[in-house]
Amino acid sequence: MATLILTDLMTPQPPQPAYILHTRPFRDSSLLLDLLTPEWGRIACVARGARRSKQRRQRALQPFTPLLVSLLGRGELKNLGAVESAGAALRLQGRAVYAGFYANELLVRLLPAGETHYRAFAGYQTLLQSLAQLDGGSAAPLEAPLRRFELQLLSELGSCPPLNHCTHSGGEVDAAGLYRLENETGLVPVVQSAARRLPAGVFTGADLLAMDLLMRGGASGCELPASARQLTRLLLTPLLGEKPLRSRELFRQVYHDH
Repeated sequence: MATLILTDLMTPQPPQPAYILHTRPFRDSSLLLDLLTPEWGRIACVARGARRSKQRRQRALQPFTPLLVSLLGRGELKNLGAVESAGAALRLQGRAVYAGFYANELLVRLLPAGETHYRAFAGYQTLLQSLAQLDGGSAAPLEAPLRRFELQLLSELGSCPPLNHCTHSGGEVDAAGLYRLENETGLVPVVQSAARRLPAGVFTGADLLAMDLLMRGGASGCELPASARQLTRLLLTPLLGEKPLRSRELFRQVYHDH
């Protein structure tokens, strides 16, 4: 369970690993940043003067770049102090760039501000490393790393039931069984006569176990069940509400992928 960070940051704290999730102009020459850190989770800060012409700091404040940052301030909105590089920027290509922006938008929308989320930070790092290995020429190779990241984030937020556990029986999911996802309950077994397609919200035990393995980092892309996207959409929709994801819409406009 995440712990709310209450420490005042009036004096510089030890530099914290960070990634920039979102930037927008602030006043005349500054930037407003959303950062992801392991200890402070998602946190907002102001990079003062970062928009000035040829400002070195602005060039350093790029997405997908591992940083070490110091923050100052008492309120929710901190001031960005010293910024150091923590490694080379991960260069995402083609569709992988939009996958990275999608992950950033999910974190901004879903992570509560100022809470410790070590696993979310580690999952994001793993996602970027996986995306950086792809040429971005097609959407299929993005599926496994994106679904793993979504499942890990949902689990971290307490919004994903254990995928290897049957709520009704209290035991392990049976690979040969069928299960329905109930948001308030978890996974419950269902009995269904032979049919060509399963109803929405019903998953095979084998698929659920494969997704559980994927979430734990133990499955390759070829083992990704086709139902994984359906599961994550069902879990994400009530959290995201009616406001569409801008990164998803932009991806569709550019690549005409669904």
